[in-house]
Amino acid sequence: MTEAELALLRSLAEVDVVTFMPEGASRAAVARFEATLASLKEMQKAGWIELEVAAAPRTRQRGQTRRGAAARCTEAGREALRLLGG
Repeated sequence: MTEAELALLRSLAEVDVVTFMPEGASRAAVARFEATLASLKEMQKAGWIELEVAAAPRTRQRGQTRRGAAARCTEAGREALRLLGG
């Protein structure tokens, strides 16, 4: 687990639900969102978070699908933070 992923898990443990969306439509913004989503999926596989990913319908202008995600830390995630000293 990277420091960034650990920080993300800590932030999820502090609140009820966190919503994630791309910062914009640029390739860089979408790439950052996809990297965050990949980290969230790994945490979900470990049982540390509950994750829901949604896709909005494609727009007429660009034909792109806007994606979003919502995550919540589980008790197992909080326990992992305690064990990791977080």
